[in-house]
Amino acid sequence: MSLVELLLATGLLLGSSAASLGVWSQVSATLVKDRQTLEQLAGLEAEVQAVEARLQDPNQDPLGQHLSCPEQLQRLVARLENQHPQAGVVRTLETPAGSELLLIRLRSGEQERRRLYSPAAFGGCGELPANLPAVDPALAMAKGGGDGAI
Repeated sequence: MSLVELLLATGLLLGSSAASLGVWSQVSATLVKDRQTLEQLAGLEAEVQAVEARLQDPNQDPLGQHLSCPEQLQRLVARLENQHPQAGVVRTLETPAGSELLLIRLRSGEQERRRLYSPAAFGGCGELPANLPAVDPALAMAKGGGDGAI
């Protein structure tokens, strides 16, 4: 093997090694970024589930207590203000002016989730009609009321 062939083979080897290292570097950087994104998304989803569980907790309000929608909205906000968000998640509560809605923004890094809640969706909001008869769900089911829905 001559000196020219040896130098050419060494140059090709170094060039291909440098290209391989560049590709591996890009792959590892992409994997790290994807792992961080997945961790952020997992934190956001855990926070969304915690928020929904907190808002739907039947032990928070006595059953049968009907409130106006603004009062119910205040209770929803108070429930969430007493609960700290997951680590790495920033939670923002907004009530758009003139509406009885609660906008919850959850942010972790570059990822964001938004949820819009209406107090009416959780029941107990608004006035009951004065002539509404009291119905026992167990009695309604016994009479063939299906799943007990009123």
